Amino acid sequence: MDKPSRIEQFVNELNLCLTPNYEVINEVFNFEYGYPALDPIRDEICKCIICGLYQSTITLTNHLLEKSLKFCLAIRYSRENRKENAKIEDVFTEGIEKYDNLNLDDTINRACRQGLITKEEKSELKNFKDTFRNPYSHANTDIYKNISIKGKVVTTRDLENGLEPFLIKCFDGKSDRIMPLKNLPFAQGIFQVEIAKKDCVPYFKRVDEIIRNMLQKLKD
Repeated sequence: MDKPSRIEQFVNELNLCLTPNYEVINEVFNFEYGYPALDPIRDEICKCIICGLYQSTITLTNHLLEKSLKFCLAIRYSRENRKENAKIEDVFTEGIEKYDNLNLDDTINRACRQGLITKEEKSELKNFKDTFRNPYSHANTDIYKNISIKGKVVTTRDLENGLEPFLIKCFDGKSDRIMPLKNLPFAQGIFQVEIAKKDCVPYFKRVDEIIRNMLQKLKD
């Protein structure tokens, strides 16, 4: 029997995860924000979860978080500084320009000062910045902090036969040496998939809750 092609393997994986993953995220998936600036991103994140694209879920949640903060700040500013008889294309210009180039720390601080998020939510978002946004969107190694794996002591000479045999030798099931994943770049991509799978849904769901809180405050 021929080995399945990569596309066949992908379809098989999708068939296995679609229904259980949909059950995990269906409430958020079917509950729109009502803001076209944000809903397409929220929708795509949900589809990433349903399809088992967990690293994509986290990186796109990072984008949604920052986008939503700047969007809410710009809308709040534009409403509070509305000019009479302004053209629609000019109404939000000042608000967009005021917040467009802020870094994430400043954006979070401004959102808290404007009453869009609470002090507790501010603390959460700063933790998310260090835990998810910087590691996944800026590729620092904090994603592997405090994570150790079992491996076997090998040397760079073992790479002479290629990367795949090297990894098999490192992690062949008989390995018993505990090593920090942060120091093992060849193995990080493999284990990052499982880390993202564990973290992505709680992260996205909490960001989604905070966004809904902000959007409600825009309406109040």
